[in-house]
Amino acid sequence: MTVIHANDPTTKVLSCLYQQREDMKTHVTERSSSSDVQRSIRADDVIMMLGHGNEYGLFSKPEDGKYKRFMITDKHVQFLRGKTCIGIWCYANKFAEKYGLRGLFSGMIISELQEAIDLGVSATKEEIDREMEKFAIRLKYCMETYGLEQTPLRMKELDDVQSVLTRFNYSNLYYYE
Repeated sequence: MTVIHANDPTTKVLSCLYQQREDMKTHVTERSSSSDVQRSIRADDVIMMLGHGNEYGLFSKPEDGKYKRFMITDKHVQFLRGKTCIGIWCYANKFAEKYGLRGLFSGMIISELQEAIDLGVSATKEEIDREMEKFAIRLKYCMETYGLEQTPLRMKELDDVQSVLTRFNYSNLYYYE
């Protein structure tokens, strides 16, 4: 498995998805060039892409509080087709739908207070941090125990809080064949 994940402290919690996995071959970070990313994708069958992003791709690490660079864009799609993809970033599902990618993808996930405010979801920073950590641990469990296809359904079953925040996050996972 190739992991593409910028060293961004706000998405560090997602590192539990690949830590201690024996099948991880390559870890691509924001220090990698687009050519390095392409080479890494070509060399593997499973690609895990994690962090912040939008429907246009996966962001690199922010500079001065702003995302100025993408790690994954439409330029990488030709290398992602035919691979099993795991895309956990906001609106990764829109990226996957647009380009016909297969695997497990997230929609919008509230991982920061400003995202909750923007979406009108009442939550505290402490609640978001606590629930995001549980979400990541459970996501890893579901992927490893049930496989990617069953993960969206199984995650909904594991929502033990049933708050507006957790229902929102746990309902925004999608599997595409």
